[in-house]
Amino acid sequence: GVVDAHRWQVDLRHDDHDVYGAQTTGKLGYAWQVAPQWTLRAAVGTAFRAPSFNELYFPDFGVETIEPERARSAEVGAAWQGSGWSAQATVFDNRVRDLIGYEPDPAACPAGYPFGCAANVSRSRLRGTSLSAQGVEGAWRWRVGAEFLDAKDRNTGARLVRRAAYTGNATLGYDAAPWGAQATVNAVGARPEGGAQLAAYQLLDLSAHWQFASSWRLEAKLLNAFDKRYEPAKDYGALGRQAWIGVRFDSNAF
Repeated sequence: GVVDAHRWQVDLRHDDHDVYGAQTTGKLGYAWQVAPQWTLRAAVGTAFRAPSFNELYFPDFGVETIEPERARSAEVGAAWQGSGWSAQATVFDNRVRDLIGYEPDPAACPAGYPFGCAANVSRSRLRGTSLSAQGVEGAWRWRVGAEFLDAKDRNTGARLVRRAAYTGNATLGYDAAPWGAQATVNAVGARPEGGAQLAAYQLLDLSAHWQFASSWRLEAKLLNAFDKRYEPAKDYGALGRQAWIGVRFDSNAF
């Protein structure tokens, strides 16, 4: 609902699961436009997630006795909207019981899992700050974003597996018909996994297009432009430099 400068939202969901029984979750949100350019907001909620098929049964990974996740979350934020520019900031705190994730230590898994398994973290907490801004100036457009995350096992104090302390991205684009180009940098911080610390990495993606007819466009992409070698997960290499070129037809898009 909306009343003057105030907006509110109430969500309620009920699941009747064959295995886990009746589960009811909900969310309550509120926003206040304190000035023409400024909005403050807050939300609280609960969540339930049953294990996926792979988390239960995938060979050498799934564990049939894994428990579903249950969570409580809260966040507050602010948004600013200017003429062609905008920015947002959110502070969040999520507490999860039986968080479903990857356990890289075979000794902590049931017998017969040589490469680790799906597992629950009995008590975890994920809190942090998310920031973003974007704008348009003539033919130029840009966007930057970053998230700073403190993700801990509340029983041990250890950082959760594969959870980086920060992630970020920045995009700069130029559109002057019939030409356009874009550059994007993505950054991911170091993450723990299997007794190792996966190194932080940064990737540069480039793209360009030329609309040579009303419904036709020639497109080119260069992904991971510097051919960065990195591990998104332990012992799993990612794709190196990739080049793509293609033609797109869409009678409605251009």
